[in-house]
Amino acid sequence: MLPDEVDTAPDGSPVGVYTRLPELGEGEVVASVLAAGASVLELGCGTGRITRQLIRRGYRVTAVDESAEMLAHVDGAEAIQARIEGLDLGRRFDAALLASNLVNAEDEQRRAFLETCARHAGLAVVQGLPLGWAPEDRETTLGDVVCRLHVDRVEDGLVHGEMEYEAAGERWQHSFAMRVFADQAELEAALAEAGLRLERWIHTDWFVATSG
Repeated sequence: MLPDEVDTAPDGSPVGVYTRLPELGEGEVVASVLAAGASVLELGCGTGRITRQLIRRGYRVTAVDESAEMLAHVDGAEAIQARIEGLDLGRRFDAALLASNLVNAEDEQRRAFLETCARHAGLAVVQGLPLGWAPEDRETTLGDVVCRLHVDRVEDGLVHGEMEYEAAGERWQHSFAMRVFADQAELEAALAEAGLRLERWIHTDWFVATSG
């Protein structure tokens, strides 16, 4: 069966899926570049999977998401319901966090996401798709969630497709369009549009960018 629409965030992300996804060591990756007790602005926090990992490590997290249903699952952080685009909290943080491949959004939205990072912090910790990612239909399992990637087409570096999720007798679908950076030069150009520069890679799909 398909869950009720209340279980879907404004961008189409299924809340029920995000509540089930297991921690995959994201907090450890992020913490590797942060000072103890640092303040973190987490953009697009979802149900708080990474938020919880950072709070356990003693970081002060301000968690932002457009979805009230997502934020209802976030505990221990300052929670703010807002779109990332154009967000201006009027204060600075030690780091901005942009995970869940949000950097691979379509060009205009990606630029707005990165500008919000630069507006709030001199350091951005970003998770994205691997450079040159060549998508193909596949099935993976995360915890008790079966994830099926269906690729429709790839046009000018934009991958169009659908994710299908299944768990505990429920099924969710989420259509997407994501920009795949062909190489590091293309990624660096995208960062430069928002006043950021690539500092270094810290994991296969994680990097640090700085501004100023």
